Amino acid sequence: MIRLPSFFKKAWLRFSLFEKILCIFFIAGIIIGLVFLLNTLVLKYTEEIPKSGGTLKLGLICRPSLVNPIYVSTNECDRDLVELIFDGLFAVDGNGGLVPRLADKVEISDDLKTYTVFLKNNLFWHDGVPLTSEDVIFTIEAIQNPKVKSPLRLNWEGVVAEPISNSVIRFNLKNPYGPFLNNLTLKILPEHIFKNIEPENFALAEYNLKPIGSGPYLFESLEKDKSGKILSYWLVVNKDYYLKPAMINNLIFNFYDSYEKAKESFLKQEIEGFSPVALEDFDFFKNKKGVNLKKMIIPGYYAVFYNLKNPLFTLEVRQALDLLVDRNELTAVVLKNQTFPLNNIFLPPFSLSKEENQSSFSLEKAKEILNKLNYSEENPLKFKLYIPQSPEMINVSNFLINSFKKASVEIEPVIVEAEKLAQEIIDTRSYEALLFGEIIGQGADIYSFWHSSQINSPGLNLSLYENKNLDQLIEENRLIVDAQKKQENFNKIKEIFEKDKPAIFLYNTYYLYLLPAKIKGSNINLANFPSERFTDISNWYIYTQRKFR
Repeated sequence: MIRLPSFFKKAWLRFSLFEKILCIFFIAGIIIGLVFLLNTLVLKYTEEIPKSGGTLKLGLICRPSLVNPIYVSTNECDRDLVELIFDGLFAVDGNGGLVPRLADKVEISDDLKTYTVFLKNNLFWHDGVPLTSEDVIFTIEAIQNPKVKSPLRLNWEGVVAEPISNSVIRFNLKNPYGPFLNNLTLKILPEHIFKNIEPENFALAEYNLKPIGSGPYLFESLEKDKSGKILSYWLVVNKDYYLKPAMINNLIFNFYDSYEKAKESFLKQEIEGFSPVALEDFDFFKNKKGVNLKKMIIPGYYAVFYNLKNPLFTLEVRQALDLLVDRNELTAVVLKNQTFPLNNIFLPPFSLSKEENQSSFSLEKAKEILNKLNYSEENPLKFKLYIPQSPEMINVSNFLINSFKKASVEIEPVIVEAEKLAQEIIDTRSYEALLFGEIIGQGADIYSFWHSSQINSPGLNLSLYENKNLDQLIEENRLIVDAQKKQENFNKIKEIFEKDKPAIFLYNTYYLYLLPAKIKGSNINLANFPSERFTDISNWYIYTQRKFR
């Protein structure tokens, strides 16, 4: 018997150079063909699916203080962590709707005054204790207790929550309220953790920084400096989550006191992403390799609100000022095209089309109106404009000041630090005009923002606008469930705003945030708050694997 290696060796030695080269090409072709065939078969009979694993390290420009659902208000760090650690009965779906979370289903009475919620089976807190209707009742009653001092208390006035069974809760409302389901995105607090803590001491509990929730991630640890300032926060995946467990094993958050420090940390690769991203850095991060600049719509608006108790702001003056603002130029030049212009209040279906939000800019018409009112270069229209101390707001105010100058309108800017502006100027309505933003949420209940009963603090009717027809439409809107009737109601509301122009609606901005390119599966487009960008965290993944179809 001829041994094959010896046979091939002798045959190879008899080959000419040309035959050897030809043979090598022939063998290489066979190998490449086999590899191609194998790859084709793999692609045809298998599919790529997400695989669990990995760590994501992000930066936040804030510091946590009360990681507790009943205290979250303006602290975005608290909101972000609560979104990941706790769950509500419902959650946003990322496209303007709601989906059940802890809830399995809800039954709504015809008069919109009773909402009966059925919980899913096998709900547990992170420490293994079952989650029941008693936890939901406890959360609502804690918010309503004045000793707890929850900033959410006004949202739950007049609501009575009662347990029907361990898994059924009934919410009874004094008045019909169609958008009530949006309230049920509230995250639920564990009764067994807080029931033995005096209500006035809730905010002092250690569990506000080391929380026990029911959400997709569990608190693992935190790091503080010598002064007690929280530097970082570690979360680990909840493998026993009642829904699909998240695929990223660990989330690490670093906290920063300024945007500049967060950006510097990112550029040093100490973190893989951060939020929010400033408009002036949009082009820089959009073109940077290895990152994904994400954006999300938070329904609301930035506007110039008039103090309509001031006789200066007649309807004719308001019409002229509205005509002086070229929203398209503001959006393109000042706001990097990362906002969309508004010429009216922003209501569903939240259209971003330029046709629907057509700018009403007309310098000539504005001048004509003001001239008839005897305003001129010698006798300019003057008022003070109060502005939050932020780069974006200052840039916008400069644009407005220059726009108004073209028609003999002189604006005196008054820039005020945000907290002082809220407490000393807005709450007391001590302004002639105010450049400010309001988030109305995807439910678009504008009662607290524009109903005449809300012209004084804590109401948010910042223009102090009163219109009985609008009040009636706003009240009716809370009773409407049918989508078509609701849209008809919104159209009538827009007609009133178009006619009376109680504010100069300017634009709504995108919320910009940065994730590393390795993260896939993040698809929230529209939400009530920036923290809800984490609502679909269970779908995020880093790694993939192939499996047979």
